[in-house]
Amino acid sequence: MPTNAEVIESLARKLERVRILNDLKECHTIEEYQELTKKYEALCKDDRA
Repeated sequence: MPTNAEVIESLARKLERVRILNDLKECHTIEEYQELTKKYEALCKDDRA
């Protein structure tokens, strides 16, 4: 049986994946994709700090 923390972590990962997928579906041009890439690169950089 998973702990509460494990359940929360799993749900958070699933929610984040759905959010990223939705953002990708909104991209209609390569420029929009590039901007989205920059956004997620910045978020990842902040996470490492």
